[in-house]
Amino acid sequence: MAKRTPGLEMAKSILPKAIHALGRKQETEYYAHWVMWHWQEIVGEAVARHVRPLSIRNRVLRLYTPDSVWANEMRMMMPQVIGEVNRFAGGEMVKEIQFSRSFQAQEERAECSAREAKERDIGRARAHISLSAETMEAVRSSCRVVEDEDLQAAVRCLYRKHKQMEALRQEDGWHDCPSCGARIESEECLCFACRRKKRAAIRAAVRSVLRDMPWARCKDVRAFVPECTPKLVNEARALLVQQLAAEVKLEDDTSLSAKTLVMLYACLPPDELTEDAVRRTLYRLRFDLHRPKDYKAPKRYAIIPLGRKRNG
Repeated sequence: MAKRTPGLEMAKSILPKAIHALGRKQETEYYAHWVMWHWQEIVGEAVARHVRPLSIRNRVLRLYTPDSVWANEMRMMMPQVIGEVNRFAGGEMVKEIQFSRSFQAQEERAECSAREAKERDIGRARAHISLSAETMEAVRSSCRVVEDEDLQAAVRCLYRKHKQMEALRQEDGWHDCPSCGARIESEECLCFACRRKKRAAIRAAVRSVLRDMPWARCKDVRAFVPECTPKLVNEARALLVQQLAAEVKLEDDTSLSAKTLVMLYACLPPDELTEDAVRRTLYRLRFDLHRPKDYKAPKRYAIIPLGRKRNG
């Protein structure tokens, strides 16, 4: 029996080299699909029956499970799952895991492919934009101030592409930001910078309301700041609680700062603010309050008396 020709490589060793030669993007996509194909081998048959992988994008692994128990289990196992996925992929493929409420793998792949196709076609669409003779003459006249011929040609090419891109965006329905005048996509109302300023202004307004009404809940804050959300209110409340807790001492239950902290943390209006509520809330926040260097944690019942919680 003839021997095999020496020096030939196995397919399993040639394939990774060929994928690597295609470029980083193709290699990342290949190993992302490789992880999803071998999901059962990575997490085991029991997990794979209840948890399905949807996609891997921007180092985020999206999973779907109709069972909340398995979702909680996967959250607890997140570091181990991330480690196993990266070990199977041979590199840092995933940094985070998110859960989807519905199984939309095919729809997500179609959406991703459409977005990638749109991104790939931008350059081709721009190249097909024809500029008018007046625009081309304006481009040439603007670049004549550059004395070096090679540099002038490069600047003229860039300026022409810029004009083509402006025309393409106009065809796609881009418009000016009503606040600053920057060009934005048709579905956007404000540019990124203006949206960020608007969110900062809303946060500042929410903090102002909470300073005046520490007990206010989201519906109360909305009467003054209609655009606020529960998330913004909770973030502003947490920030103010941290700031006040750094100033209030554990044994201080009579000062205005201590009472404001209790109203802010427990959402208690002034007419429901009792001595017992103040003591209990400050004890709950004891690890966040101001403590001297020689501080010793008190016993629970030195702060909160035995018995049921009293309402008045």
